[in-house]
Parts: sequence; structure tokens; C-alpha cells
Amino acid sequence: MAYIRIKCSKCDETFGQESRFLEHLTDVHTIENHLQHYLDIHFDGVHPTCSCSETCQEKLSWAGWKKGFTSKYVRGHNARVDSVYLNPDKQVEFAQKRSEGYKQGKYSVWNSGLTKQSSEKVAAASAKISSSLKEGYDTGKITDWHVLNPEKAIQVAKKVSETKKRMYASGELVPWNLGLTKDVNNSLLKSSISISENYKNNLDASAKRLSPDEVESRINETGIFDLLSNPKEYRNKYQKLRLKCRSCQSIQLKNMMMIEATPICHVCHPKESKGQLEVLDFVRSLGVDVVSNDRSLISPLEIDVLVQSSRLAIEYNGLYWHSSARILDKDYHEKKRLATVSAGYRFFGIYEDEWRDKRNVVEGMLRHRLGKCLETYDARSLKLEEIDSKSSNIFFEKSHLEGPARNIVTFGLIDGSGKVYAAMSLRKPFHASKSSRLEVARSAMIPGISVRGWIGRLTKESLRYSKRNGYEGLMTYVDSRVGNGGGYIFSETWKLEKESTGPRFWWTDFENRFNRFKYKADKLNGLSQTTVAMNAGVSEIWGCGNSLLISV
Repeated sequence: MAYIRIKCSKCDETFGQESRFLEHLTDVHTIENHLQHYLDIHFDGVHPTCSCSETCQEKLSWAGWKKGFTSKYVRGHNARVDSVYLNPDKQVEFAQKRSEGYKQGKYSVWNSGLTKQSSEKVAAASAKISSSLKEGYDTGKITDWHVLNPEKAIQVAKKVSETKKRMYASGELVPWNLGLTKDVNNSLLKSSISISENYKNNLDASAKRLSPDEVESRINETGIFDLLSNPKEYRNKYQKLRLKCRSCQSIQLKNMMMIEATPICHVCHPKESKGQLEVLDFVRSLGVDVVSNDRSLISPLEIDVLVQSSRLAIEYNGLYWHSSARILDKDYHEKKRLATVSAGYRFFGIYEDEWRDKRNVVEGMLRHRLGKCLETYDARSLKLEEIDSKSSNIFFEKSHLEGPARNIVTFGLIDGSGKVYAAMSLRKPFHASKSSRLEVARSAMIPGISVRGWIGRLTKESLRYSKRNGYEGLMTYVDSRVGNGGGYIFSETWKLEKESTGPRFWWTDFENRFNRFKYKADKLNGLSQTTVAMNAGVSEIWGCGNSLLISV
């Protein structure tokens, strides 16, 4: 194919080398998306899809301007059309032949009886597979099908469970440790020793199941509560127990983790104010005037910390007092934010665990909103480079409230020493309806500094990357609890597509927040989401809505 010359549709100039032609398109005609230009000329702008079936929507692989699309199938999909293995009768026949061959010793697997410890080849294969899978999950190239199709996962799990029960009952399957004891088997001996040591060295409620006497003893040791529940009905550390405060006589529900982590009565101490006072003190330390517990701006609702000079309202959300255990209205925070915005102020919400675990990030965000950044840089003075997965994870762990996320690529602004000052990572969207765009999964600056123009510069590079790979553009969600997306919109590359996708929510045990997917309905056992959450001892905690932005 090398002798074929490519003719430019814009100016009729011809090229023998495809690379020269692509440079010509970019430099002379300012066409950066070469694939889309090819599609516009030869396919009316539509990317052809696999012909294996009418429902297959996977896009064919493009081999460049000289070769075009070399197959009408996505790789491997031709087997769906012309493979003998599609014949159900042949499938049964082949399976029976293989089964008989293995039973008769005619066939055998190469690694039969080998382990990582006894075979270098098995050890090398294991290490290679582990490394490839880890890289795939870290970069977002691999997504667990259980996550993509939870309904199918439930059905498969149920089928596997039923099959194993039948095989164990018939004797086809036998437990590996049947009839063995720790006296004759080293694996059981090691497990026994490990379990015993764990119980000896971990005496808190999360290390083992407590006896009824231990439950009563630990609650009495708090000196605050009396146990009303029957200790003999105690099942695990997540179970809610009925307690009575010895001081105010109020009845409360707490699990053992909550009792040992925060042994306080929320009625006697109605404000978990330590964190709120720390936020107030930090803002004051920046040299601005603040008002604590203001009820004038959005009366009768209260703003925890109000900075009138910067028109910023700061809300501190204790995990207990802002959970569904105390606030039943899931729109509470969103209504409060909207009232604040209507009053002409910006809204900034902080959760208790964020201030505890990500204080440096929160302080940096507050400095930025109050114009008190420690240092200021210009994006044009820094180099723009793609950064590796490890560097990306480290940066976002230190710079983003929600830490790193799986991604396929991350672009960063760095100095001569390789220090990352700002970064933006991209991933494939979770929702199929958004699959034509790449999603900005994370974007952040080093806490406490300002990089002028960083969003615009990183967006342009990310946009070029997305279009080179056949995507329409970019999209991202902005948590309105901490911002309105102004930094994106100011870059003139983004526009607001949807003002709010509805209030976000997490689960909380009043010490930490967990992803909303952590506790879901257990259809296999007929348990509703509410029951699963109750058994786990967690409550909902709601936030504000997400804004949806798309590139233009």
C-alpha cells in the first residue's frame, strides 16, 4: 500500500507518506481530528460499526488514510457469524470430547500440580497477569463486568451458588480440608495460628465477635450509657443497640464501632463544634472578618461561618447531625445552598471527615476562595506533559477531596524539576448515554497555590486527546457543594449543560462516609437496600447536586 498517494480534498495536493499528509492537514488546514475528516469524506461523518449483528454498535478499527477500515468486523466478532462453535450441537459435542479426553488422560493441562513455589514458569505467569490486571484497573482500561451489569452479576452468583450446592450434595465437589486437622496439615496450622494471634493482639470491638458479657462491660466502661437491648442477641459490630443516656435519659441507637469511636450523647452535646471552631479559627487566621452562626443571611436557617467581605458562606457538616438519623429531608443541603446563592453569596460545604482527613486540601480551597493563596504561578510558565498513573494517584491523593480515580490518561503542569502543580485526568463515562465524550474524572491544583489559566490549558490538551481518539469532546460533573464550575466556564471551553443532577448521597457510620454503591439491595437473599444498610449500621447522608458541563 506504500505506493498509493493520498490526495488532499481541500487543495488537491498529493502525498506519498501518510505522516506528511497528516502534518499538512494540521498545519495548512488546521484539521486536528484526522479520523473525523476521513469519515466526513468517505462515510458522511459516521463511524462504521461492526457487521456481526444489527445490535452490535462497536466501532471498527481505523488503519489510517491508506488502508481505511480493513475489516467489517471488530476483532474477534467474525466468530459470531462464521464460527462452527456457534452451533449448539457442536458445542455439546466438543465439550463431551474434551471431558472424556481429560478423564482418560489423553489431555492434560501444562501446569497440573504446579504452583508458584514449585515452578518458575507459573510464578512468572502469575506475576505478569497480576501486573497487567492492576494496570488495567488503575488506568480504567478494564472495568469489572459485575459493576457494569449488576443485575447479571446477581443472576450469575445465584446460578453458581445453586450449582455448587448440588455438586457438594452429590459428592462431585469435596472441600479441600475435609477430614484434615491442624495436627496433620500445615496450611490449617498456619491459619489457626494467624487467627489466634489476631484475636490476642486486637482487643477492640472490630477484631472479633464479642460475648454478651463483653458487650455490657464495654458499654458500662463509657460511663455514659446503659444498655437496653438484650446482650444475648448481639450479632456483630454493625448491629444497632438501644442505649439510654445516664444524664438526659434519652434513648439512642448506636453500634459498637460508634460507641467505642465517639462515646458521647448527641443530645447532651448537640453540636459537634470542635471541627466548626477549627474552621472558624483558620479563616480568621487569614486576616478576614468572619461571623459565626449567622442567622440573618438566609433566616431562619443558619450559616456556620460567614465571610461578608468575600461573600462566602461556609457550612460545616457533622456526620451525625447532618445524616438521615437527624435530617429526614434529602434536599436540606441543596435548599440551603440555593438560598445562599439567591442571597448573592458563594456556598462551600465541608464534611466532618474531610476536615479530619483532608484538612490541607480544604484549607487550600478556602485560601483560593478568599484570595489568600500562598503562591501564584502562570500556566504558560509550566510544561504540559502526560504524567504516569503512579504520579497521578499521588498528586490527587494530596490535592483532591475525593482522592484519585481510575483514569485512562492524566495531563499535568510541571516545572523543570518534575513537580506537578496542576493536573487533569480523563476516563470513560459510567453512563452509556455519555459514551460519545470522555469525562474529566479529577482536576486540581496543589492546595494553597494559584495557577492562572490552568483549567484552560489542560482542557485544550484533554480536548485534543479526546478527539484524536474518536470522541466528540469532554464532559465533567462539578459538586455544587464546593463550587459552581466558574473556573471551567471562565476558560471559555465549557458550557453548563445541566444545572443539577439531583442531591448526591453517601452512607455514613457517623465516623466516615462510604460510596453509595457500597450498600445495595441484596436480591439474592431478598433484602431491601434499607435492610442491608440497617444491618450494616449505616445511615444516608445527603449533599448538594452535581452540575453537568460539556466542552464546546
